[in-house]
Amino acid sequence: MAVNDVTNNSAILDQYRTSETTQPKENELGRDAFLELMVAQLNNQNPLEPTDNQAFVAQLAQFSSVEGIDNLNTTAEAMMSNFSSTSALQASSLVGQSVIVEGNETGLLLNQGVVSGYTELQDSAADIKLTIENENGQVLEQFSLGNHASGSMSVRWDGLNLMVDGKVQDIDPQSLNRQEYYVDEEGETILDANGDPVPIPYPPGEYVFRVSGMVSGETEELGMQMSSTVDSVTMNNGSVTLNLAGGQTAALDEIKQILDE
Repeated sequence: MAVNDVTNNSAILDQYRTSETTQPKENELGRDAFLELMVAQLNNQNPLEPTDNQAFVAQLAQFSSVEGIDNLNTTAEAMMSNFSSTSALQASSLVGQSVIVEGNETGLLLNQGVVSGYTELQDSAADIKLTIENENGQVLEQFSLGNHASGSMSVRWDGLNLMVDGKVQDIDPQSLNRQEYYVDEEGETILDANGDPVPIPYPPGEYVFRVSGMVSGETEELGMQMSSTVDSVTMNNGSVTLNLAGGQTAALDEIKQILDE
């Protein structure tokens, strides 16, 4: 019976392993070819000099490694696909919602809408003042908000009424810089139930909230971030971009807070 030397068969496998790292991917041997070579080695080994156990175990370990990497790649691809789908679903649910975006200092007040601001106070602050500016930096109004403990602080404004941390502030309309009031068809000023003129809110547009307060005896800017409305969502190569009102964009991880407005 003709018997091939086991060394020759081992050389075949060694050649395969060398070509695996040097040849282009389209010329690589797959798992089936790898198994065929290993079986051929076993069938043609010299009975008097069988394949070394350590060498054979090493070949099996190499095959297991190749198999494991293939399975790992398949699992990773499936996980990435599921992650992209989940991100897209989460992002699509934000369309029409108001969100606080990290680093956004300008809020867009829509018709009959609300613009919001958010800040995180590292320390308690006293004599807090809120200044509202238009997009050109002109100061429109200034409100005294008193003291605030450390932690989150939110401000909502509809162009007239002000709410801080969910509580409506008692503001005298006569104290506002804007002194425009609704009139009837005859040009007479419309009065509310208390006999006071009904003020006209500020028009839709871009506004900025500036907040300052006394912290440890010194006046500090408290850095307020403004809300934006999510108009639409764009998917590109697995990444999600939120398209905001006013032409701004943001990534999902830039969203600091989702507002219920």
